[in-house]
Amino acid sequence: MRPLAALFAAAGLVAAGCGGEVARNMTGEEVADELSDMQIEPGLWELTSEVVEVSAPGLPREVRNRMVGPRSRIRNCISPQQASRPGANFLAMQSDSACTYRDFSVRGGEMRGTMVCPEAVASMSGQYRPESYELRMAMESPMPGGATMTLQLRARGSRIGDCPEEKAG
Repeated sequence: MRPLAALFAAAGLVAAGCGGEVARNMTGEEVADELSDMQIEPGLWELTSEVVEVSAPGLPREVRNRMVGPRSRIRNCISPQQASRPGANFLAMQSDSACTYRDFSVRGGEMRGTMVCPEAVASMSGQYRPESYELRMAMESPMPGGATMTLQLRARGSRIGDCPEEKAG
């Protein structure tokens, strides 16, 4: 189930809802319902993430430079069963999370919403298709002394082929 969690970890970091509307808190089940219509192609997926920008009061340039850049490249197989209900699989990985969701929507090839956690608030917006996604995220995390660190991130995923057959024994 870890492959699907990686695929939807980005989807859990969701952007603020449409301008002018009052933010609506959502349960995990409501987010699963939003994800349930999302079509994902089963197969071998490659997932990448990178930190595009980091800012914080007094952050030394050397520290900022070490934080910016590619963070991970993961390849995972998504089974037809996992692809058929991504919301349920995603939430299974989040069952003990202290995070809440706000204004999460997955419609017409676009995702957006906000995830509020004790250690950070993350907003996301992006596009998805059955064989790929690209998301831009903004995270704000409190620092000692009342300052805030802001990170801009980008996550991408694409189906790159069929899953390799597992070898017996």
